[in-house]
Amino acid sequence: MFFKKKRSKKQKDKEKNKEMKIITVSVDEVRKAINNYTSTLQEGISLRCIIKENNEIDFELLYAHLGGMPDKSFYMSKETFEVFEDQSYAKYIDLCQIACDQYLLETGMEPITPGDPYRKINYLKLQNYLTEKPPFDLYLHPEDQMVTPRALKDS
Repeated sequence: MFFKKKRSKKQKDKEKNKEMKIITVSVDEVRKAINNYTSTLQEGISLRCIIKENNEIDFELLYAHLGGMPDKSFYMSKETFEVFEDQSYAKYIDLCQIACDQYLLETGMEPITPGDPYRKINYLKLQNYLTEKPPFDLYLHPEDQMVTPRALKDS
C-alpha cells in the first residue's frame, strides 16, 4: 500500500492562492460586492463576519461577488460599515463611534461644538471616552449619529 503524504496548511493555502484570480478594484466596486453579499446573508448573521480583527475585509467570502481577489487590502469599520483603503480610518472611526455612543448615553448631548455647521466631533468632549485621539477630523451625521470622515453641512 502507498500512503500519500499529508499536505500542510501552508501548502494548501499556496494551492488555493494559485487558483484565485487577482483583480484591481476600486472602493466603489468593493462596496457593491459587499451590498450583494449582504443580500445573501441569512437573518441574524452580521456583516461583521467579513471583517477581520485588524479591520481588513475578508475577500475569500466576497470572492464570488467581486469576481476575484483584490490586489490590495481594503478595510471596513465594524461600527459604521464604511469601506476605506487606509486602515487607520476604520480603526479611528470605530474608536470614535463607540466613544460618541457612550457620551450620548451618559450626557444626552452630541459631542460636537454647538453651532458648528459641519458637525465636527469635539475630541475634548470625548477625552474621557477615547483611548487615543484620531489624527484627522471626524464628523457626526445629524440623522443617525454615525461617525464619518466626510464633512456634512448641517441643514
